Amino acid sequence: MALDEIKSKFEGKWECVKAENIESFLEAMGVNLIKRKAAAQLKPTLIISVKDGKVEIVRKLPIKETKNQFVLDQENDISDDDHKFKAMFTYSEGKMKMEFKAVDGKSKDNVVVREIEGGNLIQTATCNGVTAKTTFKKS
Repeated sequence: MALDEIKSKFEGKWECVKAENIESFLEAMGVNLIKRKAAAQLKPTLIISVKDGKVEIVRKLPIKETKNQFVLDQENDISDDDHKFKAMFTYSEGKMKMEFKAVDGKSKDNVVVREIEGGNLIQTATCNGVTAKTTFKKS
C-alpha cells in the first residue's frame, strides 16, 4: 500500500531547481572545503522508482551517479562515495524519511525527508542541527 503511494507520488525524474544551505550542511557532514564548494554548484537529478518491493533512488551529477535501493521499514546498507551507513527507510503522512547512521567512523548521522508540495519534490537534509533544502521539479 505505502509502496503504491510512493510510486504514484514520487516515481519519475526530478531536476533540481533550487538548493539552499547545501555548503553548511556538507560542512556539518564533515565534507572537505573543495568538495563542498564543488557540490554547492551542482544541480543533481533524482530518479525515483519502485520495483520488486524496493524504492530505488538514483542521484545523478555531472561527475558521478549514486544508486541505492531501500526496503521500507527495514535497515538498509547504503554507501555513497567512500561513506557507509545503515539507513532506516520509512513512509508516513506523505513523507519518505531516511535516517542514516554512520558505520564507517568518518561519516556523520543524518536524516533526509522527501515530500511533494505544490507539484515539487522538497528534500530536507539535516545533520547536527544544520538543514539543507533542495527543491526539484518533475521533468
